[in-house]
Amino acid sequence: MARKKQQQTTVALISDIHGNLPALEAVLEDIARRPVDAIWNLGDMLGYAPFPNEVLTTLRQVNAVNLIGNYDLKVLDFQQKRRKWRRKKAPAKYIGFQWNDARLTQGSRKFLASLPEQMRESVGGLDALLVHGSPASVDEVLGSETPVTRLRELARMARADVVVCGHSHEPFVRKVGRTSFINPGSVGRPEGGDGRAAYALLTFAEGAVQVDPQRVAYDIERVVRAVHAAGLPEDYIDVFRQAKSLDQLWAEADRFDNPGPASQKKVLEAVLDLARRCQYERAHTHQVTMLALELFDALASVHALGRRERFWLNCGALLHDIGWTEGQQGHHKTALKLIMADPRLPLERREREIVGLIARYHRKALPSETHKYYTHLDEADRRCVCVLAGILRVADGLDRTHTSAVQGVQCNVSKRKIAITCQTRGESDIEFMMARKKADLLKAVLGRSIEIGPAPQAE
Repeated sequence: MARKKQQQTTVALISDIHGNLPALEAVLEDIARRPVDAIWNLGDMLGYAPFPNEVLTTLRQVNAVNLIGNYDLKVLDFQQKRRKWRRKKAPAKYIGFQWNDARLTQGSRKFLASLPEQMRESVGGLDALLVHGSPASVDEVLGSETPVTRLRELARMARADVVVCGHSHEPFVRKVGRTSFINPGSVGRPEGGDGRAAYALLTFAEGAVQVDPQRVAYDIERVVRAVHAAGLPEDYIDVFRQAKSLDQLWAEADRFDNPGPASQKKVLEAVLDLARRCQYERAHTHQVTMLALELFDALASVHALGRRERFWLNCGALLHDIGWTEGQQGHHKTALKLIMADPRLPLERREREIVGLIARYHRKALPSETHKYYTHLDEADRRCVCVLAGILRVADGLDRTHTSAVQGVQCNVSKRKIAITCQTRGESDIEFMMARKKADLLKAVLGRSIEIGPAPQAE
């Protein structure tokens, strides 16, 4: 007689929604198409996207099993901790807690306060422990780099076959002894450069669990519009568009904030202060600056410029789009006007003109002897402006869609040609088309044809 197959149970494991209703809705639509028996939510329903009450209502409607996360707890504690946090937390983070505290309904607050930090479930012959951070703490970060010795300690503490956890936003499956640690990643604030919502399907059967990681695209621009409408920090937009945490974004920005010499550091602090006052688009600006500096370094043998000129390019790239503060029309000219007029920039007149002209010529007309400020420069400074603005034009073209599709550049230089090859992520045809179009100034000043395209794919 054939042995009857043991019934299997499928669980949709979600975590770290962080107020992102569009991402949650997309994930739930995907789950609805599958034979799922239960939804386990590991907490952090509140956070960076401005839909806290809607997210909580939706989770209750689908009868999810819910835990409370560390961010949720902080919002509930905000009134008691706000004075201390105002002194210690970065403003962008403090505003998030303040905003959520002010907008949570009494029903949402009561629901959150009723949720446990941990829960146990028995499924498919296995004991599962549900936590937000770790079995030891709601805010302990577990990931692919957590030492095995620590996982062994937590496994002994958990006394479970399976530990499901969130908090780190990093999808992973790690097994230590008989205990499997499973993280589905983040629904609402994915990291690692992949902006799609992450969750996992767990299939329990015959004393084993199978993990199937899932990724779901959602309408990020709907979240961006909501962040704008809510008056939340602009940095939050970069969190969603770049799929990186605030700390990661700020660490990357430090490459430009701290160039080295004290005098240059002071200038760049003032440059970034001006950019922020003009509400610059951080992600695009820093992406273009990175690409421009890579091009400068790769073309050093051709342009023969030095560290001082590289620094001017850095400043001009960071300020190239500040004219948007007065509207799109003629924003390149507005950028020059703002740079020349700002009293807080510690630049001498000649340096200010060069930096301003680099920003001015990142688009539209090429330099002309009839143009204000450019006409005053000597021949060497005019060439410098043309080289640096030419590099910036190409770099700006390589981020035409503002999606950081081009990850890096390399140059192969000959007497007649410069071949720029790009490491890419995702669709980048528009970037190549615009960069080729905007290579006109660089081609003229360096006296070489310019080819731009993707790096060859490894076989």
